[in-house]
Amino acid sequence: MDRILVFDIGTTSLKSAVFDASAQEAGSVSVSYETSYPAPGRAEQDPGMFWSAAVQGVRLLKEKGCLEGGELAAIGLAGHMNGCLPVDAEGQPTHPELIHSDSRSDAQCGEILSRISAEELYRRTGNRPAAHLSLPKMLWIKHHEPEAYKRTAWFLNSKDYLRCCLTGVLGETDFSDGSLTGALLLEQKDWDRELLKEIGLDPGKFPSLQRSTETAGTLCRRAAGVLELPQGIPVSYGGGDAACATRGAGVCDSSKAYASIGSSAWVSTLTKDPVLDEHMRMQHFFDLDGRRFNVCGTVQSAGIAVDWVLGVCADGRRLSGREYREIEASLAEIPPGSEGIVFLPYLMGERTPHWDAQARGAFVGFSLFHGRNELIRSVYEGVAFALRDCIEIYAQLDIPISEITLLGGGIRSRLWQEIICNVMNIPMGLHRMPTHAASLGAAMAAGTAAGIWKDLDAASAVSLADEHIEPNSEASRVYRNLYRTYSGMYERLQPVYSELAALRAKEER
Repeated sequence: MDRILVFDIGTTSLKSAVFDASAQEAGSVSVSYETSYPAPGRAEQDPGMFWSAAVQGVRLLKEKGCLEGGELAAIGLAGHMNGCLPVDAEGQPTHPELIHSDSRSDAQCGEILSRISAEELYRRTGNRPAAHLSLPKMLWIKHHEPEAYKRTAWFLNSKDYLRCCLTGVLGETDFSDGSLTGALLLEQKDWDRELLKEIGLDPGKFPSLQRSTETAGTLCRRAAGVLELPQGIPVSYGGGDAACATRGAGVCDSSKAYASIGSSAWVSTLTKDPVLDEHMRMQHFFDLDGRRFNVCGTVQSAGIAVDWVLGVCADGRRLSGREYREIEASLAEIPPGSEGIVFLPYLMGERTPHWDAQARGAFVGFSLFHGRNELIRSVYEGVAFALRDCIEIYAQLDIPISEITLLGGGIRSRLWQEIICNVMNIPMGLHRMPTHAASLGAAMAAGTAAGIWKDLDAASAVSLADEHIEPNSEASRVYRNLYRTYSGMYERLQPVYSELAALRAKEER
């Protein structure tokens, strides 16, 4: 049976997985790597780690026997979005990638806004200027690393770099990654060259745009030799991880949505046309087919916030599985509301709904009565409240969400599943491959390119929900009341965030 090999580049690791023609996973492995945080608000990765992790992933898949007994019909790709990965004409990085959580380019957002209004940019691109998008990051490279900018031939995203390693083909991306740069005209499906020239970026450094469901090239001789795979396997263009996860979650239209709980978190659904929010809170990016649109709200710090608080409480020591289970059992004994503590999860700034790179995390309401477990549980709840912010915006935009599929490593926690379900007060479906939905979506795109499926809708027509959970009415009542408090806290703290940001900037000078 024909099979599909997928590489999915995440924030903390690269997953290598094999799927068959019925969208069943035949095996997977994960190879971790480091993210560098050289200063507050900065997050970088060495792209060479992606290729090294892919090579190691194939070796591990072979050791598990996952690549035996059938031909590889295609190779698919997914990768984290919103990045800025500059490479030279040979495909070598000229600077470490500024990944999605990097917010150093706040000043460059101001520069963009001096040339175009936020409202006009949102109308044209479906996205507001924000430090977490690619465009201001590119400007930061130009201003602060001029030699790197001069040597840069292309600005790419993570999966584009890996595709070059596989095929040797440079200078291409797909519509989903292209649309989250903040520089793609949604109506024309082309780069906003007028804006790029206006702000001083060379349009020639922007890659050509393709559908994720098309074949980009084949596995080249060099890559085939390193991976010890047959030369000539078709490689699809692939897509951004959020766009891949949409299809991997079985979402084909706005009747369904999904929430992915990883290092960051987001909620997304598909629409035929952009749904422009007058307050510019939601992002837009193309579906893998390059026709439909993801309407998406993003929480910047989700699983990474939980990892942070657990690490702080353990003095930086990595918890064992037993210790983690014991902590979760203790958290389950604490009533909804964490005994009055509310946490704002803005550890790396926030996107939806505030779009404020200066925002920071905050615990409010704790006292001498409270201990470690109340603080930890409040972080779980704070991320759930941030996700509810996104759901509230859908309702305001007349996109009623009646059921959500939960994805991501965060939902391995039964406690967190229940908290999210109760905070949102919406039935939840648990994906049968919760940490591999993006990989599955990438396999669907690659399989469509290879002719295994007629189109993405046919590929997505498989049963994906493993279990359903319903909200608890009493817990939902408590959370509904607490959410009213949570939703007003940012506005009260925003002046403090600005003052602290000014102090940080003064110290850095």
